[in-house]
Amino acid sequence: MRTVLVTSSLTFVPENYDRMVCEIAKHPDIVGLIVLDNKDFKTIFKALVLILTFSAPRLGLTLLKNYFGASQKRRTKSFVGLGKKIWTLKNINSPETLKIISDEKIDLIINARTRSIYKEPILKAAKIGCVNIHHGLLPEQRGLMCDFWAHLENEDYGFSIHQMTKKIDDGPILKVFNLGKPKNNYLQAVLEGSEVEAQACKDIIAQITKNGFTEDEMNQTAKPKYRKNPSLMIGYKLQLKGIKV
Repeated sequence: MRTVLVTSSLTFVPENYDRMVCEIAKHPDIVGLIVLDNKDFKTIFKALVLILTFSAPRLGLTLLKNYFGASQKRRTKSFVGLGKKIWTLKNINSPETLKIISDEKIDLIINARTRSIYKEPILKAAKIGCVNIHHGLLPEQRGLMCDFWAHLENEDYGFSIHQMTKKIDDGPILKVFNLGKPKNNYLQAVLEGSEVEAQACKDIIAQITKNGFTEDEMNQTAKPKYRKNPSLMIGYKLQLKGIKV
């Protein structure tokens, strides 16, 4: 099954999410990586605000390290060294993306840590479809930075892999990975979670290859909690709870 991974050029995950990205490159069904270029100088400003206000100084420093770090070299070495392609694009919904999916005869697209909203043409471009790694426990935890909010509210955190539809975080749930109760170091928890995600993607590829999109038995009657980007105040609250951020 010809599969392409889509991720962002910049994330807040330590080592820029490369533990997951470079590990999944080894899977024989992964034929390439699409990197969505989301770097801009606004990110540097946001990172400095997090550091200088002491709201989330470690998170701000991580963003700066990832912005100026060697992530692209690591990813290029992982994929090109295995004879696989890398494309850097601005927009997942662009005609260029659709051409890549068509020319490469892609069966499955895996979306990992992008904030892109996939429109109908790209959702239908791959033969089998698109799946998303959502960093919250579906169906309850929906929206942005759900693992961050879970640390604040002392809820279990983790991620879910679901089939993508036009409605955000709303497609059939393939698998939910509960990583347990929050730790006292948010960034360390996210980093360790990224290592689990690589194996989870391999398992999902095998599952889809064997049985197609088989929905997990989840409580679909649960009331969703929709999350937005946390404010600076949330960073202070986490630190008061003894959680490094």
